[in-house]
Amino acid sequence: MENIFKIIYFIGSSLCAKRIDDKEGALKEGEVKKQLIYLQDMDWETRFRAAETLGKMKDKKTVDPLILALADEDEYVREGAAWALGEIKDRKAIDPLLEALGDPDRYVREGAIAALAKIGASVAVGPLVGLLKDKEESIRRAAEEALGSMGKSVVKTILVALKDEEWEVRWRAAHISGDIKDPSAIDALVEALTDENKYVREAAAIALGEIKDKRAVHALAAALKDENKYVREEAANALGAIKDKTAVAALLQALDDRDWGVRWGAANALGEIKDPSAIARLIIIFRDDVRYVREGAAESVRRIGKPAVRPLIEALKDPDMNVRRWAAWTLGKIKDRRASKPLLQALQDGDGGVQFAAEIALAELEE
Repeated sequence: MENIFKIIYFIGSSLCAKRIDDKEGALKEGEVKKQLIYLQDMDWETRFRAAETLGKMKDKKTVDPLILALADEDEYVREGAAWALGEIKDRKAIDPLLEALGDPDRYVREGAIAALAKIGASVAVGPLVGLLKDKEESIRRAAEEALGSMGKSVVKTILVALKDEEWEVRWRAAHISGDIKDPSAIDALVEALTDENKYVREAAAIALGEIKDKRAVHALAAALKDENKYVREEAANALGAIKDKTAVAALLQALDDRDWGVRWGAANALGEIKDPSAIARLIIIFRDDVRYVREGAAESVRRIGKPAVRPLIEALKDPDMNVRRWAAWTLGKIKDRRASKPLLQALQDGDGGVQFAAEIALAELEE
């Protein structure tokens, strides 16, 4: 008898759930019809809000009316329709959206660009690359962002764009390559590291850091000697992202760069690689004129960890107060008990900053 009641209960529950689903479906259908009526309203704001609402509802039955709305007399409605079609992602909208790339209003064009990227329309890749040369900067930027979100389908076309005669196209193509992170772009990006334009070289270094392929290490190490400080800095950052030990020697040399941003980037990169051979040189950098560089070096030594304990204890005796301060700070972060006695002695240091760092470090050892 109990099993019969269970069966009746489950049948009833299923029927109830179906009624709820049917009711929700009917309500949604009714709302869609209402919004489609609003999409024909005389008031532009009503039509705009209807397009926006239909995009949120993502009902494919609304694609055709929204395509028609791409030709609305009001630019806000056309923009809303483009956005909505991007949310629905129906491939039927591709050709109308391609036409909308020629709309007189730039916001409509930007909406069409974003929508085509969301749909993943490979046929749009060529036109979008063409927009990298548009007279409007916002359109060029929108096209770059769209292409960067479309994945491997755009790689071959972007590799061609990396050799374009206009430097800005090459620059944007490098950024797009970094967004996509496809290793097949490595050779072209390595070549771009020697581009005549500094912005292209910088973007290439950033992209190689995003892709993180060890084949780029040699070229990035060479870029640490680029004439432009931002290229050198991004090359250091990229080597830190790749984390290959063959870059250590070049990064150690970069610690002597005349620009503090490059020295900071090199110090951070050595911390990413975590090669103990960098410890002694990083400790010397504790006396750098720029606090950010000293702090970056200390953090990198901390990341290398236990192998740095003895050199850091020795550094507590260094004649430079900054070296002693950061040595004490770093020992506290590493939390190795071997540092207890030397840190106790550092409490008697003649510099108040060293005393304070040692006090904090000892407290961290007790945690």
